[in-house]
Amino acid sequence: MTFFHKHIITGPIRSRRLGVSLGVNLLPVTEKLCNYDCVYCECGWDTRWEADPAELPTLQEIEEALRTALQKLKAEGTRPDSITFSGNGEPTIHPQFPQIAPMTAACVRESYPENPPLVTVISNATQIGRPEIVEALGHCTKVLLKLDAGTPQMYARINQLQKGFKLGSYEVKDDPESYYPQLLRNLENYPHPFTMQTLLFRGEHDGMPIDNTSGAEWEAYIQRLQRIKPASIMLYGLDRETPAKALKKLSKEELEAHADELRRRGFQSVQAFY
Repeated sequence: MTFFHKHIITGPIRSRRLGVSLGVNLLPVTEKLCNYDCVYCECGWDTRWEADPAELPTLQEIEEALRTALQKLKAEGTRPDSITFSGNGEPTIHPQFPQIAPMTAACVRESYPENPPLVTVISNATQIGRPEIVEALGHCTKVLLKLDAGTPQMYARINQLQKGFKLGSYEVKDDPESYYPQLLRNLENYPHPFTMQTLLFRGEHDGMPIDNTSGAEWEAYIQRLQRIKPASIMLYGLDRETPAKALKKLSKEELEAHADELRRRGFQSVQAFY
C-alpha cells in the first residue's frame, strides 16, 4: 500500500525523527511527482516523466493552508515540534520553493514568536547546486539532505534518478551514475549546517543486490562523510511498505552498531532511528 499526503497540510503526526510534525506537501495530492524513483519510497513507483507547474499548489494556496492550520493548532494550545516540507516527492523541485521557504519561516515566527517550531526540509539534495535553492534553505532551521550510498553504482541502484524528468524549465539530463560526483561536490560545498540522512537496508531489486550496510560499500560511505563533514548524521531503517518487495529492514541492534561505528570514526553527532 502506498502512502500519500492527500492535502497540502498533513497532521500533525508523530514522527520518529522529528517529534510532532506538521507536514507541508508542495506536490500533487493524488500522485507522486519526483526526480527520484527510490526503491524504498513510501509513495510507490513514479510513473510521471513530465509535469506542468500549473498542477502544483501555488504560493498563495500554500500560505493560506499553512496559516489556517497554524491558527487552529494555536487555538487548541498545540505547538508542533516541526513544520516539515516532505510530501509526495522532492519539495525543492517546486518552482516557487525560493519564495515558499521564507514565507513559511515568517508564518511560523508570527504564530509562535516566543518559541517557534523548527522549519524542516527533507530533501534528496539534487537541487543544492542552485544558488536560489541554497538561499531558500537558509531560511529553514533544520535541513535533512540524504546520501544513501558511498558509490555511484549503489546510488544509482537505490535512488534511480529519472533521466528525462521535466517540470517546467527543470530537466534531469544526467544518468544516475554520472550525476553522483556532482551530488558529492554539492554536498561538500553546501554552506549551511545540515544533517546527513541515510536509510540503511539490504535486499535486491531487478535481480541486483542492494546493500549499503557492509563491506566496501559501507566503507565508501564513511569516506564520503569524512569529506562532506555534515553537522550531524541521522541513520534510520525501513518503516513503511516499499515498492521493491525484496528489501530487508535492519534490526535495532544492527542500526545502533552502525551509529556506534560512525561515532568511533570521529562523527560526534549521530542518531539512529529504528
